[in-house]
Order: sequence, then structure tokens, then C-alpha cells
Amino acid sequence: MPQQKPARDPADWVRQLALALDLPFLLLGAIVAGGLVGYALDAWLHTKPWLMLVCGGLGFVGGMRTVLRTLATRNAGAGGARKPPGGTNA
Repeated sequence: MPQQKPARDPADWVRQLALALDLPFLLLGAIVAGGLVGYALDAWLHTKPWLMLVCGGLGFVGGMRTVLRTLATRNAGAGGARKPPGGTNA
């Protein structure tokens, strides 16, 4: 007897689509925010372009951390066995 696939939630693809559309904005928003803060600090301290690059890089790191945390939370909520970054389930 063939094994049947478990029934999927009909709205699951909508949640996946929403997540796929949300993640790029999380990453780009963090990079842009970091870059703008760096640009303002550069204009104030006359250190162009160093603080913009540093803060933009920090924004990239923060954005990637947010994206990975969001994906880990989504995976844990779907019954996945993965642990979130940091190794604890707090």
C-alpha cells in the first residue's frame, strides 16, 4: 500500500511567500540604516568614508543575524530539529 503524504495547511504557501518577501527587506533595511548612521557620523566627524563603511558592515552583520534568527524561529515553529544561532532554546 503506497504511503500517503500528510495533509498540508492550505495557507502554508502564503506564509512561505510572506517570509520570502520579508527577509530581503530585513537585510537591506539593516544595511541602509547602518550606512545612514555612518554617513551622518562621517559628516559630523569629517572622516569620510570610513564610518559609513564600518557602520554599513555592522548593519550587514546585524541584518544577517536577524535573517538567520528569523529562519531558525520559522524552522523551529514548523517542527524542525534545528537550534537557533547561539545553541540555546531560550
